[in-house]
Amino acid sequence: MKPNLFIVGQPKSGTTALHQFLGQHPEIYMSSIKEPHFFCADFHLESDRAYGKQRFYDFRSESAYLQLFSKAKNVKIAGESSTNYLYSQVAAEKIHNFNPDAKIIIVLREPAQFLYSLHSHYVKFTEENEPDFLTALALETKRQQEEALSPRVTSPSYLYYSQRVQYYQQVKRYRDRFKPEQIKVILFEEFKSANERIFREILEFLGVQPNFTPEYAAINVNKEVKFKTINNLINNPVAKSIFKNLLSQEFNDFVRDKIVEKLLWHQAPKATMSEAIKLQLKQQYQPEVAKISDLLQLDLLSKWGYNNLPSQVSSL
Repeated sequence: MKPNLFIVGQPKSGTTALHQFLGQHPEIYMSSIKEPHFFCADFHLESDRAYGKQRFYDFRSESAYLQLFSKAKNVKIAGESSTNYLYSQVAAEKIHNFNPDAKIIIVLREPAQFLYSLHSHYVKFTEENEPDFLTALALETKRQQEEALSPRVTSPSYLYYSQRVQYYQQVKRYRDRFKPEQIKVILFEEFKSANERIFREILEFLGVQPNFTPEYAAINVNKEVKFKTINNLINNPVAKSIFKNLLSQEFNDFVRDKIVEKLLWHQAPKATMSEAIKLQLKQQYQPEVAKISDLLQLDLLSKWGYNNLPSQVSSL
């Protein structure tokens, strides 16, 4: 079956939980590999150029990609959740060319918290080699000039943090190609606080039985590395490549999710961003929040706390 549902992002916004919840529904098949990233050819090219060879993005041919859905039998919906499709400049067009009738789900998260969580995630998986959040943000200009690159990042522009929250142009790429009734935008904060209600809305949007109740799990639980040296070794691209060639990606994902997480990581309270940093970022991204609010006809300035910011925030 040709996939007809794409959860396109953002990362660190509850998409893994949503993918798992949807996969439990009898009328829905979600790919065993959550993020094949087949349609973001711009990142494929950028990554290959950065490393001088293909190191990442295994699904490059349509035949290999469609194999992910070979078990989708007697269902209404077949989907996947590549969370960088929203950030990609070409994925929206490629998905539309592939299936113009597809349904698109976009999950947006308040920009400052999103960036803080994204940076922590990349540090944990050793894609980001600058552990200090503010320093990593400040490196963006150098990284765009191919300086101070992180040696393990999947694609260099993943760490262009300010571009990650250009929500207006990201959402507009999909709005320009798909009909309004084909797109569902949800807010991470609402999904986390009222997941049963939001999940039912999503099922109605997909046209499947809306009264189904999945086994709900915690959304976006924070985990910290217990053994950094071992974690660094396991996330070494050379080691990953060896295991990838020897074993299936499904098995490697199982090892990562069910074994590595239990042995090397532990659930911990989330590190909190200082109020000074949060205010600075909110001041910086307030115009972007205003633009996406206008596009969606949704008052995100109020929902995300951007409507009563101080007129001037001192630089950090």
